Amino acid sequence: MALLALGGMACGGKDVRPPDTENPVAGDPCAPSTAAEPASGTCAPVRLQCAQDLEGFKTDRYVWRDRDCHVRSVSLVRNDAADPAGWNGGYIRRYTYEVANAERVCDGQNPQVPGWGMVTSHLNGGQTWGAWTQDVRGTGRVVFKGAHHALHELKWPLSLDGNVVRVTVQYLFATGQDHPLYAITHDASGFPADRIEADVRSPYGDLGFDGNANTDIAGLGWGDRYRFVTLGSPVTLTTGWDYREPNVVPYTRMWTAAPDAEMGVVQTQTWEQKAAGGYWLYGQWGTRHANGPMPEDYNWAYQLNQYELPFVTNSHRLAWGSNFGAVGRAQYPRLGDDGTMLSGHPYQSYSVFMVLGTHAANPVLSRVAEVEAWQGVKLTASEGTVRTRGPGGVGRTDAVAYDVAGYNPVYATWEADAAANRVTLTFDTAGRTLTHPMLVVHGYTATDAPKRLTLDGQALTADADYFASVDTQGQALWLTLQRDLKGSATLRVE
Repeated sequence: MALLALGGMACGGKDVRPPDTENPVAGDPCAPSTAAEPASGTCAPVRLQCAQDLEGFKTDRYVWRDRDCHVRSVSLVRNDAADPAGWNGGYIRRYTYEVANAERVCDGQNPQVPGWGMVTSHLNGGQTWGAWTQDVRGTGRVVFKGAHHALHELKWPLSLDGNVVRVTVQYLFATGQDHPLYAITHDASGFPADRIEADVRSPYGDLGFDGNANTDIAGLGWGDRYRFVTLGSPVTLTTGWDYREPNVVPYTRMWTAAPDAEMGVVQTQTWEQKAAGGYWLYGQWGTRHANGPMPEDYNWAYQLNQYELPFVTNSHRLAWGSNFGAVGRAQYPRLGDDGTMLSGHPYQSYSVFMVLGTHAANPVLSRVAEVEAWQGVKLTASEGTVRTRGPGGVGRTDAVAYDVAGYNPVYATWEADAAANRVTLTFDTAGRTLTHPMLVVHGYTATDAPKRLTLDGQALTADADYFASVDTQGQALWLTLQRDLKGSATLRVE
């Protein structure tokens, strides 16, 4: 795949300065575009604006169009130098999207936690409580930047009690997709199992997801095997809650009422495929406590704003979570001490969507429903081959079997190998809806996008019905369909 180094790293094998705006280098993902930005509602290509100064923060800004072709953007702080907040970057400082035809700007505003996407692990015992990437300098690069798809990578050597866990994070942005994908691997292969017992809380952060209004949190919740949801507004330590509804795909979320806004995280796999959340609250599954109080702060299945609630009701803190041992232990209990054992060594990998939108649109639970629907899809090939295995996570080369044939949970993509740059795939959705599927066709050796795509025999129009990117070095074709599939549908690429 094409490489681009950030902040003095290599671009195509060369050290580079910030891009020359008058003489852009051909094929350089950082080369600025001279074309005017199309109006919102037009599905334009993904743009990358490198080395942008955002109020003193050195960022790489990705601009893409969501499923409605409205403009979204993320500004990632570079992780190779100290930033004005006292961190070494590696997080989203600003996320923008459109609400009622106006841009909503969501910034990191907490001085201690200045954005969203930090890598965070805590130790269960040890000389130190935990580790963040705050004081750790890393490296970054553009793994791949095509017309409509981009992968951005950040890496750190994260020390947990003197044991270096090598962390790789990749962000995926794509035309026609609302939410960036965040994929992470903790690589503890450099030291023996059971030397540490750490959890995972990435992507960790604090973002003004209500357009920087910093209003009270009107509600919050999460999903493990059941759905936890608060019953009163604003959320306080005495708020009532309900934990009775069964759940399939793990998530966290919180929202505000005025303005109407929601932020959350949704995993690309089911809880059975990849357990998420931790601790001992599972004894309350199936119960309702209308009059509160909220569970003890240490016992929430995920970290949200519980540690700030004794002091304020407008904390926008939100993170992911696991049981202790998810990093470092040869075996650790899935939840608390429930008896089902998982492995946290040598790797711990998972992928999630970073979700922002209006609470009225229900973006988190809508994405949960979509991921759940994907589990029932049957993908077959009459030309080419459906992939059934792939790397276990970003930054890994070991192959693992997919739970659903063709579905790669690392990137939430449907994957196949081409036959002479052609593939014919049939999706059977079992009556459910496959929303704007994203595909990767491997073994694609052409340098240009395919000349013809058809869906059930009907020709599709490039940049309207689908969005294509060619990764010439990786010999892969990335496709996003700008439509939903239901029932049986056959896609032909030729």
